[in-house]
Amino acid sequence: MKLLGVTDDRLSVDELTLHLLRTAPFLDAIILREKSKSDEQLVDLVTRLASTEFPLDKLTLHARPHLARRLKLKKVQLTGYGMSLQDAHQEFPELSFGCSIHSLEEAKLAMNKGADWLLYGHVFDTPSKPGLPARGTEELFSIAQCSSIPVYAIGGIEPHHLPNLQQNHVAGVAVLSPMRSLKTLQSYRKGEVSHGEND
Repeated sequence: MKLLGVTDDRLSVDELTLHLLRTAPFLDAIILREKSKSDEQLVDLVTRLASTEFPLDKLTLHARPHLARRLKLKKVQLTGYGMSLQDAHQEFPELSFGCSIHSLEEAKLAMNKGADWLLYGHVFDTPSKPGLPARGTEELFSIAQCSSIPVYAIGGIEPHHLPNLQQNHVAGVAVLSPMRSLKTLQSYRKGEVSHGEND
């Protein structure tokens, strides 16, 4: 199954460039979730990465399709509060879009509107969502079972969760805080079951 990293908007462009270069070999994709950074800062970041032959096809830009087009990136993670999936497809037909979802109803709506993948969470308790109850796996597994597109899980996921998630058709997991540690990322890789065609 796939392992996605999500950046946490805490590092400078200099720090983030080095961090992504170190972590990219352990990750299948990276969602650049840098809400406080300007477009120009993200242009600087991606330009630096490109100069090192970093695999830019691993990058998914969070919520900024206009910038993805400018940077010639192909994937954007949409949020529930930004541009709608329908508008995004119309304005940026060359891009692929994932949707962040929190229910089976939202999943069905996103699939019907042409989402390319789904990100469901938060599955388990996580420090990044203090005071908010975890959604657990029951609905996640229902979504993954009926989905014709990849479904990824996010929120409090530990390496020992991976086998059960994969057995229930979850395509991969996204991790936030574990991105800070190469040793932790390696532990997710060791916990992996297999690379099936549904990845």
